[in-house]
Amino acid sequence: MGRYENIIVINPDCTKEEEEELLKRITVNIEKFGANIVKVDDWAVRKLAYPIKKKDKGHYFFFLLDMAEENVALLNKFYRTIDLILRHMFVVVTESNKGLEKPPEPVVFDELEGEFA
Repeated sequence: MGRYENIIVINPDCTKEEEEELLKRITVNIEKFGANIVKVDDWAVRKLAYPIKKKDKGHYFFFLLDMAEENVALLNKFYRTIDLILRHMFVVVTESNKGLEKPPEPVVFDELEGEFA
């Protein structure tokens, strides 16, 4: 068993009901694949660095998981079948790479544009 950080970016245009159903479906499948969910964080809607599927914003969710390495491939396949998921990423957590303790602060790009003009 290893520890993984899993970040999912979903379409920000989906309704609250669709979002809750999607998260429920994701957690059920994560547990079905034998993973243990340690922590789930909602990182809110944020501006993307570049457009994905013609969207310039995405709703970020963070999962901290304990699971076997072979289950990463299974979850990758599962995520690719869901149209509402714009991007997903897995990162192996080690002692030297513990990651963030809390969600990053949102950056307001509109305020910064005047400084560089």
